[in-house]
Amino acid sequence: MGKLVAVVDDEKKIRETIHSYLNNEGYKIIEADDGQGAVQLVENHDIDLVLLDVMMPNKDGFQALREIRTIRKKIPVIMLTAKSEEIDKLLGLEMGADDYITKPFSMRELTARIKAVLRRSNADDDQEEQDEVLTRGSIEINLTTYEVKVNNLALNLTPTEYKILVTLAQKPGRVYSRLQLMNSVMGEAFVNYERSIDTHVSNLRRKVEKDPSHPEYIHTVYGIGYRFGDKK
Repeated sequence: MGKLVAVVDDEKKIRETIHSYLNNEGYKIIEADDGQGAVQLVENHDIDLVLLDVMMPNKDGFQALREIRTIRKKIPVIMLTAKSEEIDKLLGLEMGADDYITKPFSMRELTARIKAVLRRSNADDDQEEQDEVLTRGSIEINLTTYEVKVNNLALNLTPTEYKILVTLAQKPGRVYSRLQLMNSVMGEAFVNYERSIDTHVSNLRRKVEKDPSHPEYIHTVYGIGYRFGDKK
């Protein structure tokens, strides 16, 4: 059965175009025309991914995203925005969006982004059934349930933040370039967006580090990328 995608945009023509194209690609589609409708869809349906416009009446995409994350913290969300300013894109990522795409966009690009986000969201589905816990200092990562704890307190990580943490923590001391992290975490379709890794890492540090400005775990290797501190 095809994945269920919620298409949320106040422009009917855009919804219809996306609906028609994704339906032909094998996805099931449900729609809403404002942010409140998006929240209600997530509350009432087992949605696999949300396409969420930013500028909408009643409740904008940022407000809706905040509420969606309180309902289902790991549901993949791609923001749709007509704004090209970097600050708007970064704001969406900081609030937990998994990706953004700026209007106008091609249906082929949108489909590629959806496939990449779903792929990394489900990347660990074929892992062993028993719980496997990765411990690094005060960080505990359950690779089966996708739960992360610091000092035994559960964290609310987005799928992208979780994948970055696992990638780095599995090989402490290894330096990953931004391009390597982007390819590992988000797939080849995103290699031209490697700088967005910086935003995800910044968000992740705020959640796992005692002092994000002096990180104990996620270290910047200037001019190259990032590495995980040598915590065994």
